[in-house]
Amino acid sequence: MRGIDLLQPSISPSPDAAPFWAAAAQHRLEIPRCNPCGRHFFYPRALCPLCGSRDVGWVESAGTGVLYSFCIQHRSSVPGLAEATPFVTCLVDLDEGVRLMSFLVGVPPEPDQITCAMRVRVDFHDLRDGHTLPVFRPAS
Repeated sequence: MRGIDLLQPSISPSPDAAPFWAAAAQHRLEIPRCNPCGRHFFYPRALCPLCGSRDVGWVESAGTGVLYSFCIQHRSSVPGLAEATPFVTCLVDLDEGVRLMSFLVGVPPEPDQITCAMRVRVDFHDLRDGHTLPVFRPAS
């Protein structure tokens, strides 16, 4: 298993996602929540995709969920990722009801070592460029 330190993707936050990245820098996972309808959503945007309200805030996620899907990347031409192959990208369904794309760490990049629906928890990977990347690892 390659070290997580080799995983150095380039992060360029959009203005709508600035609170997400600011919280990640403090090792907290925050997600948008619509104040009128109470629903969480992801990706960050200025209005609720469910009711259309612009009254959107940010709440801290428990950072737990289940692995929805994964892909083991054996090649990458993307700077900051090529050196880290093989690595695992994943889709995680957070307990708050939103799906995030991320990286799965703390498990060998082997299909027989990873199962969909396994419980995962957020962890944080501090990048050399000063950004912090929320990643997920098996909960147990």
